[in-house]
Amino acid sequence: MLKLMRSHKFFTVFLLSAVTIMIIITFVFWGIGPKENPSNKIVAQVKNKKIAQQEYWRVHDNVERYYREIFKNEGDIKRLNLKEKVINDLIDREVLIIAAEDIGIRVTDKELQEAIVSNPLFHRNGVFGRDVYLRALKLYRVTPKEYESALKNEMVLNKMHRLIGESGLDIKAYIEGLKRQMKITVNRELL
Repeated sequence: MLKLMRSHKFFTVFLLSAVTIMIIITFVFWGIGPKENPSNKIVAQVKNKKIAQQEYWRVHDNVERYYREIFKNEGDIKRLNLKEKVINDLIDREVLIIAAEDIGIRVTDKELQEAIVSNPLFHRNGVFGRDVYLRALKLYRVTPKEYESALKNEMVLNKMHRLIGESGLDIKAYIEGLKRQMKITVNRELL
């Protein structure tokens, strides 16, 4: 696989970017811990949306752990430049969420409820159980409010992806165009 990746650099960059975005979405989706902590420093801001240092490092550590399972060579991992990749992917995520808000893409309470109730993780004997839901969230150390907020964001992002198109290149081009119109600041000293 490494030979294939080395010989097709565009494919490699695209594949690694797609995998990183999926990993970030997964870990942010599960919303491990609160997003806002008064003692937490801000590593980036996209318009009025802030990316906390705690959130950045949590995602970074999870992404790094994932790539360490794939690449056993430390040099391969360093070449991925995970610090930049993670902050850029988190910024891209916030850019899409802001764009969705601006054009009126929302997730209704009914849509959110249906997504929660239909998740087999929260089922016992094939039926949704509130107690199962609350126990699962407790296991992941997340409150229902945090989980539902992260799930709403995930659903909004899915709607945006369908609106933009399925191609990763279409989505990336759209995000880059939006970035040029938004004020984005990054505190690289905190990375």
